[in-house]
Amino acid sequence: MALAEIHVTLKPALFDAQGQTIKKALQQLGHTGVSDVRIGKYITVEVSGDAATMESELDEMCRQLLANPVMEDYDISVSGISDRRLEPLAPAMSVENPSAPAPGAVLRNDTVAVTTGRVLAPQSASASATTAHAPEPVATPGGVTDPFQVDFRSYEAMPTDAKMALRTLALRKYGSWIEGQLRGRNASWILCLGQEVLESGPSTDSSPSDQRLLKMGIQYDRIPWVFTRPN
Repeated sequence: MALAEIHVTLKPALFDAQGQTIKKALQQLGHTGVSDVRIGKYITVEVSGDAATMESELDEMCRQLLANPVMEDYDISVSGISDRRLEPLAPAMSVENPSAPAPGAVLRNDTVAVTTGRVLAPQSASASATTAHAPEPVATPGGVTDPFQVDFRSYEAMPTDAKMALRTLALRKYGSWIEGQLRGRNASWILCLGQEVLESGPSTDSSPSDQRLLKMGIQYDRIPWVFTRPN
């Protein structure tokens, strides 16, 4: 019998809303040296069998249930068989825009009550234009091809998985434009309604609160997106 230890974390490019909440709380408690916090899951699984079979089965468990390969990375280590560390067998699913390297996505909600859209920036693109030609449509489970055209009431009624898919789509579809806007403003974050940038700021600490985003979504019936530059 071997013990598998599995660590599941958000992809590095994804904004960890729960981690940021804890970071701010720690800083308010006087721990000013805290610069970042990332939250993940730690899972143990007792398995039996030969090393090759366990490697395949554990990887399949992670891809099928224990992790979301679109949003999360996982790391598997097994004690009892020479304490070996297993690498994922299948290529990780990516939320990246194929035309823009090293994108990220901020998902501010999903761990808090308010479900507003926050997405981190990929890196490339011209910064001069406020609008840009969109990439080819990317389908979501609900058939949505343009996340910027979804009204806020429909968005609020979506299940969590659909909201996550919509945010992933925003990153893939508008990644180059997002990075261009961030670079052009030398900003850490931008607040958008569609492809209209309303605000920007030099630090994520100054980004709009979830309460304000919720009010804005209700007022305009459009999703207020906060796009953030990766650290």
